[in-house]
Amino acid sequence: MHAYRLAVVLAALTCVSAVASAPQRESVRLATAVSTADRDRDGYPDALELSGADSRAFADWFAAVAEAQFYALSPRWAATDQDCAGLLRLAFIEALKPKDPAWFAQFRYLPPRAFPNQKALGYPWPLVSRSVFRVAPGPFTVGDVEAGRLVGRTDVRSLLLYSARFISRDPRAARRGDLLFFLRPNLGEYHSMVYLGQNRVVYHTGSGPGGGEVRLVTLETLSRHPLPEFHPSLSNPSFLGVYRWNIEQ
Repeated sequence: MHAYRLAVVLAALTCVSAVASAPQRESVRLATAVSTADRDRDGYPDALELSGADSRAFADWFAAVAEAQFYALSPRWAATDQDCAGLLRLAFIEALKPKDPAWFAQFRYLPPRAFPNQKALGYPWPLVSRSVFRVAPGPFTVGDVEAGRLVGRTDVRSLLLYSARFISRDPRAARRGDLLFFLRPNLGEYHSMVYLGQNRVVYHTGSGPGGGEVRLVTLETLSRHPLPEFHPSLSNPSFLGVYRWNIEQ
């Protein structure tokens, strides 16, 4: 991958990350009772990974929170975080939180109790607190938060490289809650979308001049976009493929 850099937005769909180049670090709260083992060496402790029903519940809530922003932006989503990476970060964090009445009040169009809660995790996490996104390769070590290898806020390139894993370049392999990534090589710009199931994706167009917006379209509609870089097809080299969060097993 080429180094990430901000560029002038040439199309409304392009996401230019609003995150500064230096990621924010979060204070760590170590929970000594939680194992720090990372047997799959994906950068996350095995104890923080979700499996079975918990994994599916997380993916469902992640997709639901992302989709809800199309209908009405949550007050939890700060204006400075509103870009394509910010949509992923918001949905990731909110999907982990307990779904009590105060939580639902922050999402005007989110159907109440549409999915079961995942039971294995909450937010903040043990071991890493709010530093839930990786920005460096390698397996998890206890000093990752202090060293800035796990942070609370980062850009779309780091989410792609260090917090998610490649599934396929065939969009038909996507399941609800998966991520679609694109790269415009001539600009060095990365872009991300959330797959909602039923052939639909939701994304934020970016934080360039004039701001951006959340859009919800089908893959067929996206395949007709005037900029071929954003066609989700095997024949498009700018389509990097379908990815899934590392914490989903």
